[in-house]
Amino acid sequence: MIDLRHRSALATQFAGARANPGAAVVATVAGLINGSTMVAGASAIAWATDHLVVPALSGDRVPARAWWLSALFVLGVSATRWLTILIRGVATGRVQYRAQAETRRAVVHRYLDLHPDWHRERSPGRLLAHAGGDVDAIWSPMQFAYMAVGMVGMLLLALTELFHQALGLGLVGVALVGLVFALNVTYQRLLAPRARDAQAARGVVSGVAHESIAGGPVVRSLGLTEREDGRFAPGVEKLRVADLRMASISSVFDPLLELLPTAAVLVVLVIGAPRVQQGTLSVGALVGVVYLLITIAVPLNVISRFLSMLPMSSAGRERVYGVLGSAHRVREGDRTLSGPRAMRVELRGAGVSRQGRTLLADLDLVLEPGTVTVVVGAVGSGKTTLLDLAGGQIHADTGTVLLDGADVRELTGAAVPAHVATVPQSPFLFAESIRDNLVLDGSYRDDELWDALRRAAADEIVRGLPDGLDTVVGERGATLSGGQRQRICLARALLRRPRLLILDDFTSALDARVEQQVLAGLAAEPGPTVLISTNRPGPLALADQIVTLRDGRIEDEVPIVH
Repeated sequence: MIDLRHRSALATQFAGARANPGAAVVATVAGLINGSTMVAGASAIAWATDHLVVPALSGDRVPARAWWLSALFVLGVSATRWLTILIRGVATGRVQYRAQAETRRAVVHRYLDLHPDWHRERSPGRLLAHAGGDVDAIWSPMQFAYMAVGMVGMLLLALTELFHQALGLGLVGVALVGLVFALNVTYQRLLAPRARDAQAARGVVSGVAHESIAGGPVVRSLGLTEREDGRFAPGVEKLRVADLRMASISSVFDPLLELLPTAAVLVVLVIGAPRVQQGTLSVGALVGVVYLLITIAVPLNVISRFLSMLPMSSAGRERVYGVLGSAHRVREGDRTLSGPRAMRVELRGAGVSRQGRTLLADLDLVLEPGTVTVVVGAVGSGKTTLLDLAGGQIHADTGTVLLDGADVRELTGAAVPAHVATVPQSPFLFAESIRDNLVLDGSYRDDELWDALRRAAADEIVRGLPDGLDTVVGERGATLSGGQRQRICLARALLRRPRLLILDDFTSALDARVEQQVLAGLAAEPGPTVLISTNRPGPLALADQIVTLRDGRIEDEVPIVH
């Protein structure tokens, strides 16, 4: 992992190079050779001018050797330049996109490690902006980094050549480079705060756009298009203003950077023309110097573009490190779980608070192995939070939660997913095949998949799909109803043969007949400890105990004798 802490944007680019040393060395060497070919090109033009162009214009006989050498010199330099551009581009891409991918993986991995409370405080659009645009911004200067390295080498060689021709010409070159870099320093200082504002505004727009797209059906069905447009407009306007503030800086500095090399050429002509007349400087040498100064505009432009991207990179780095540097992680221990088919769950004085509000308080509840506990209560009474707490998805702020006698705070991060399966209230399927959605990272035979689908009363659904288990679901595939999704999510949970099964209002989208089929599949054979939240009467028939929740507290606990 590339450490972004306490690094400037420039130092971050070096860190990315160190993380990919082979490609970085190739890109650097190719960049330096490419820069040297630009100086060699000036020498080739100077030689051809003195040995071919001037004699030909003077009417002198030009030997064939001069023609061949001029052609070979120019073509050889051009071919080398082309080849080094190709090699540098490929190697640069390897460094940039590997570093980009590594950073993006680190951001997503940290998302999975961070506490649910951290996620609740941030919109999905903002999280997408961090993993997408902000990561891209961090490494965007890398596309010009090795070209800039080569151009720095080219500048040094060009200045050496200018001083070799004449002290005055060398001083003109030094003045040109100094003025360009002074302009760039001023440019960066003015651009940096504007770049941070633009990146922040871009994140806000991404967040609102994500919400608008995700809630599109609701917006259209309720006729809220104009309202949503009004909510989106301020963010877009703020981004427009931020981008214009950046563009206003560029519109002043870019013309100055373009004009400086031209002005330097005029100065060189003023200095060099008399020396040509005096015979102390050849026409070819003067042409080569002019060509060098015109060519210097290319490296100066590249270096300027590289430096101009650093403020945006710095802004992206700050936002990404806000994720990578967050200490709001789910605490983990070093204990694992093992035991019989079903799990024992104990809540002892457990409570959960969020932002000064008590969601659950003083919960004392025992789920005996293999039993079914149904939690009922009004909307907002804390049923989902109770299920998350008992299933180890969140930790208690007060009291303890024990899974097979082990405090969930002492368990490793992999212990709970290995033994606990949850079917959430809002079923989620990836835009992949049914098979991939069921298997995920496991390995199961087809007969196991069909058995899980049968127990979830989803086997007939899948058989009716065009490609069965291989049918792709989602926007680019088959469309499933909410109830069908719930049953496939239940099958996914059952497939893993969990020791604790958490079902959060898992029949909310089913009609009574299908609900009975699903419940019959669950009751058909002994299995895990089951914890269900519901406000429907159907699941009560499976219950070994019914817990009534009111305002985050257990109001009643009734054992059922079958």
